[in-house]
Amino acid sequence: MDIKKTIRVGSRKSQLAMIQTDTIIDALSAAHPEVKFEVVSMDTIGDKIQDVALLQIGLSGVFTKELEAALLLNHVDIVVHSMKDCPALLPDGLVIGTVFKRDSPYDVVVMNVKNIGKTLADLPEGSVVGTSSLRRIAQVSRIHPHLNFESIRGNLNMRLQKLDDCDKYAALILAEAGLSRMGWENRLSERLADSGCLYAVCQGAIGVECRADDKGTLAVLDSITDRNTMLQCIAERSFIKSLGVGYKAPVCVHCEISRDEIHLSGAVYSLDGHETQILDTRASLHPDAQRNGKGEQISIQSPSFMSIAVGSAASREEMAAAQRTGSHLAEEFLKSSAKEMLITAKVSTENSILQERSRREMQA
Repeated sequence: MDIKKTIRVGSRKSQLAMIQTDTIIDALSAAHPEVKFEVVSMDTIGDKIQDVALLQIGLSGVFTKELEAALLLNHVDIVVHSMKDCPALLPDGLVIGTVFKRDSPYDVVVMNVKNIGKTLADLPEGSVVGTSSLRRIAQVSRIHPHLNFESIRGNLNMRLQKLDDCDKYAALILAEAGLSRMGWENRLSERLADSGCLYAVCQGAIGVECRADDKGTLAVLDSITDRNTMLQCIAERSFIKSLGVGYKAPVCVHCEISRDEIHLSGAVYSLDGHETQILDTRASLHPDAQRNGKGEQISIQSPSFMSIAVGSAASREEMAAAQRTGSHLAEEFLKSSAKEMLITAKVSTENSILQERSRREMQA
């Protein structure tokens, strides 16, 4: 198998993206000291459009498309992503070659410097919390109905600067993994996990995408795959895909992997957070249990599951079980009252996208 002497690594330009890229390169270099890595940084659509909430842009893969184009054109060999930015299915010819060990998947609160030491419960009525995530808004407004929410865009540096430089935002809601990777743990005021909030699909995990036929690069990437994180991501990606909604919907998850079992929980919220449906499922990861309702063996011939390549970290049977667990939980939601909530959220999002397009056309 031909392993390249130099691997070109595509990355977004933000400080957090480069930290994540360096983390992956360090791990790969430790496993393969004979390989050199060159970073090629670029901006994505999501980086370029900063004045619009992500759900209004109306595109999937707003932080991945340019990187994937570079892969397909052979300008780079791998690209590093936050897994929560990756669409559930990738373009033909591309796969996630490795999923790195997950950091905290939970959300946290960062207070304006004037509110240091407070929690969301301490903020006055009508205080503005910065986030454009329907999931975060639905969960937090259910617990703290006295708060208001407004979109805040930009990389982590820009969002923290906006928080501290003006009185508009009392606090921000961010992913704990990003805050920790930036070394800003001292700004953490409150963990939403303590309030029972679940997290976004694949949040806290880093994935590396490559060409599906690049066997040498896949072999290099395979050396740093974390089994449990990979199986979690397969189940969570299968869940969101089977629901038929995007990652921006008010949907959240919790997934745990033991040696022989997967436990997946999901929650669907109404946009105002007043209604919620929470369901969970457990399944065996043992090969002897991988049979459908008729007792027939499930097909495991695919080279990837939810666009995550088969490697040495887990068996095909385990990967198939994780994918099936996600789709099974989604089916249970679609039989419940959650289906109407999902439809309402989807229509609302589509209307928001159309309104934003109309506004931009009028300004053009």
